[in-house]
Amino acid sequence: MKVTINDKTLEELEELFLKEGYQKFRAKQVFRQIHVNKVNDFDQMTDLSKDMREELSQKFYFPSVKMENEFVSKIDSTKKYLLSLDDGNIIEAVFMNYESRKTICISSQVGCRMGCKFCASTKKGLERDLTAGEILEEVYELERINGDINNIVIMGIGEPLDNFKNITRFISLITDEKGRNLSHRSITLSTSGLVPKIYELADMDIDVNLALSLHYASDEKRRRYMPIANKYSIGQLIKACDYYLDKTKRRVSFEYVVIDGVNNLDEDVNNLVSLFAGKNIHINLIPLNPIEEFAYGKPKNSALRDFRDKLSRKKLNATIRRSMGSDIDASCGQLRNNYAR
Repeated sequence: MKVTINDKTLEELEELFLKEGYQKFRAKQVFRQIHVNKVNDFDQMTDLSKDMREELSQKFYFPSVKMENEFVSKIDSTKKYLLSLDDGNIIEAVFMNYESRKTICISSQVGCRMGCKFCASTKKGLERDLTAGEILEEVYELERINGDINNIVIMGIGEPLDNFKNITRFISLITDEKGRNLSHRSITLSTSGLVPKIYELADMDIDVNLALSLHYASDEKRRRYMPIANKYSIGQLIKACDYYLDKTKRRVSFEYVVIDGVNNLDEDVNNLVSLFAGKNIHINLIPLNPIEEFAYGKPKNSALRDFRDKLSRKKLNATIRRSMGSDIDASCGQLRNNYAR
């Protein structure tokens, strides 16, 4: 049976190649082709003999992540992609071209089981995890289309820490100095708050930027809209994030989807002050993307600014996330859901 090749470390490839009777340096050639040249076809590895390329294609394969559709903003250069996998499942990714950097937002699962009521990605539940090889190929496919990127945010479809083994392997591979060599600080991982996995990630010295999807400043409200809150309290989340900061020296940001009249009240301001006063954190305010399964609409810009200003007056570091590609705006998971229909 064929096995994937792009999810192997250089050391694992060297061991595999030696067992197959190949010289050790061939593994380094293949590793470089995959992670530096972003090759996903053995026929393109022309530094190998034709016989070796044919032999490798009989033993190994590359997982397929193929662009099915591209949506391009007429306002800026933001692009949204529908990507198909080998089994026919669909995921989404986004390319954002800022003045000083190119950023992509990638998916970590097919669907999601977290059940947040305001999120379209979770409405069909979890189909399966993406493998480390598929996540890598997702990144490399977007780079083949758009050129090398500077930053990765793992904020697309899925809960990254619910796919812990594959997401940490992906991070280790894409930051390997012998391969793609992306900086750890160029990666941001977003989680709805799987507390034990935050501790585990901190202890692995994978010091990527951590973004916690908080969204509500009290346990009562958070439990109403985010099932994960029934398992882990906000106090437990903050303690885990403090541990992450202490271990990695990476400031934690807190994602806060603003739902006007629900979580931007004076009581929410006071609760956020109680949680974060004196802490080195950042609150990222995000306007709600309306979906048909959730009754609330997108907040007015004035409501966002008013909430930010109230937090700033309380000495909390809060900013409003810049809106990119507003003319092709579809909440995370919505493109996939519409495609499936």
